[in-house]
Parts: sequence; C-alpha cells; structure tokens
Amino acid sequence: MEWLSEHSKAITAITSILTLFVWFFYAQILYRNFARTRRPRIIINRGHGNDLTSLCLISNMSSEPIFLEHIIVTLHTSKGSLTNDMIDFEADHRQDKADSEDSSEAEHEERRQGMQSSQGPMLSGSYSHVGTFEAILKRLCSVHGVKLERNRPMDDTVFHFLDIRVVAIYGSEDHPIGAERRFRLHMKEGDSCTLVPVSLDTKRYANRLQRWRVRQWIRHLDE
Repeated sequence: MEWLSEHSKAITAITSILTLFVWFFYAQILYRNFARTRRPRIIINRGHGNDLTSLCLISNMSSEPIFLEHIIVTLHTSKGSLTNDMIDFEADHRQDKADSEDSSEAEHEERRQGMQSSQGPMLSGSYSHVGTFEAILKRLCSVHGVKLERNRPMDDTVFHFLDIRVVAIYGSEDHPIGAERRFRLHMKEGDSCTLVPVSLDTKRYANRLQRWRVRQWIRHLDE
C-alpha cells in the first residue's frame, strides 16, 4: 500500500495513457466501419454469358444512390485506341439511322421520340445495362469508321481489350467518382469471341487523386 501511495501519480498517468490508447483504438474501428459504409461501390460485369452477346451490367452497391453521368468505352486495338461515351448508346444508335440520307423527317422524329438514355439516378442495390457488348462494339466501330464483318475488322486490325468506365455522382458529393474494368477479347475461329475480365474486381476511383483522373476522362471526351 505504501508503494502504491508513493507512486500514485505515476500509476494514474500510466492508466490515463492506456485508457487513451484504448479509446483511440475503438475510435479507429468506428471510423473504419463508418468510412466503409460511406465508400462508393460500383460494379461492372457481364451478364447472361461470357461472349459478345452478354449484357454489360452496371450495379450500384453503395449505401446511397448514384447519378450516372458517363459510360466511357475504349477499345484497344493493334492500331490505337477508340473511345466514345455510351451513356446515350441506344439513342445514338437510332440517331445514326435517322440521319441517313434515305430517312425522312417523319422517321427521324419517330425515332427521336423513342430514344432512351442510361443517364440518371441509380438506387442503392440496383443495376442497369447499356446493351450487349456486341452492340457496344459495333457502335464504337461505327463512330470511328471501322468496318466490321462478323464482329471482326475487315482489315488486319486486331482487337485486344475493351475498357468500360463509369462516371457518377455519389450521394450529395460535388465531385464525380469513377469505376473501371477491362475485358480481354479472345477471338476464336468462326464468329465467336470470349470476354475475359482482366481483373477479379472493378477498380474504384474515389479518393482525391483518383477523382482528378476521372475529371480527366471527362475532359478527354470534349476534345
């Protein structure tokens, strides 16, 4: 007892420090759990198969809704890269047909009224798609003047990878977030082509540096 009385100040100080460390440890756990629930989570994947006829699915697994702004598709070939915004993919596809020389104004107006867009809010736990990978590939090649025959280029161009990038606004945040996934195109004999994800998961762009890169994606679309 005398020893405790003599060292009571030191014991109190050590106890206070240990208590502080315990509270700091629990605060870290609480903060990590809170940050994990607040972290945006967008998944890009195939649906209904693993070839070009499969759907390009976009799922919002975040705890809050997101607003889809852009779906940027880049095709990497042996002769360079082809990029286009597919957020209004179906609308653009109809628009191309409506703008042909043989189309009348009435047909143009009818098709314009039937336009659809993937742009808009997406609730937590919901998903959407922008058509099949085959339609995306054909649309992208059509925009850049690449002629296809049975989903293959008519010249000696070789298709390597297809990048799908999503730009969205998360909850009430001001700056956009991003998600990206790359698929390898395995061209087989005949007309078949297999889509193989290069990574096991969708890459997330949510911190400050990554969001700067997402803004660069948007700027490149306007160039």
